[in-house]
Amino acid sequence: MIDDTSLEFDMFEDMRRKLVELFVTEGYERLEAEKIALYVVQGVREVPKLLAALAEIRSHAHAEVLKALSDVLENAPALDKAKAMLIEHGMKEQE
Repeated sequence: MIDDTSLEFDMFEDMRRKLVELFVTEGYERLEAEKIALYVVQGVREVPKLLAALAEIRSHAHAEVLKALSDVLENAPALDKAKAMLIEHGMKEQE
């Protein structure tokens, strides 16, 4: 996890913008690209916290790891939404 939350925010915002541009370049409408990118970022946003908790695992930190894992899993449906939109777009392209 990045200690500076503004730096972490900037990293995820940069990721979102780059994904949007990638999807637009690949033929997605801008609004659709924005939605997919937002879902992806939402889905992975808690992963650095889980990695940090695992890297610093101590016997008394198990609760922190489990909380971080819970947060990651709670956001997993956002990745499913992104995946569904990508699949739907791919199917439209094949028609």
